Amino acid sequence: MAETNIEKVLAVFEAIRAQDAARAIQYVGGHFVQHYPYIAAGAEGLRQYINSSTPEQLKFAVVRRFQDGPYVITQVKAESSGDDMFAVYRFQDGLIAEHWAFSAPNAPPNKSGHTQLDGPTEAQHLADTEKNKVFARRYYETFHVGKDRSRNNDFFTDDLMIRHEPGVRDGVAEFLHDVEVLMQHRTIDEVKLLLGQGDFVFIAAKGTHEGDPCVYVDLYRVEAEKIVEHWGFPEMIPPQEEWKNNNGML
Repeated sequence: MAETNIEKVLAVFEAIRAQDAARAIQYVGGHFVQHYPYIAAGAEGLRQYINSSTPEQLKFAVVRRFQDGPYVITQVKAESSGDDMFAVYRFQDGLIAEHWAFSAPNAPPNKSGHTQLDGPTEAQHLADTEKNKVFARRYYETFHVGKDRSRNNDFFTDDLMIRHEPGVRDGVAEFLHDVEVLMQHRTIDEVKLLLGQGDFVFIAAKGTHEGDPCVYVDLYRVEAEKIVEHWGFPEMIPPQEEWKNNNGML
């Protein structure tokens, strides 16, 4: 029987791969809140999802996982579709009480040869967790939400930035150029989740793209209070009539 929260999340993924709904939901609490819009509410919704899916659709490989208090954050490859995913779990009384998931289509290596899944997989410098979370919030709320890009030296070191987004090239200068182009079409309005361990900080924020509601998902690696590496993607929030639960994506 899994003991730590991370072990429990990995056990759920193993049960899903085995199409064993009973084993998966033993780690789910009685008031489980499902935010992934394509799965119905509660433990019964998870059971229905597993039982109605094919074995190929349930092949998930966990690439990264880290923990922040009662939260476990995972980065996952959906092997059947190739989608890149982040899944977040909140625990209460030893069981999963809440779940969020975000995904983007798999893409080939970008112009610098990186994918959404490569790079460091283990959190380092665990003593810096809270400091890095404070820094990441200040960066995100200043640079993205507040649109103040006049203080770039506060957030980056020279041209050092390893980028995992599709189609882009490494470097701060390239990143700043891409942001200016992208922000002509989008707004980022509010940070809803900010979780981290060591040098990893995960952020999920609400905003818009071309006026339609969107979630912006980012994983940063922070060194000496500077952004040095980034994974992430936007995901459009589907129309509410397509939701299988009423809990919202964030």
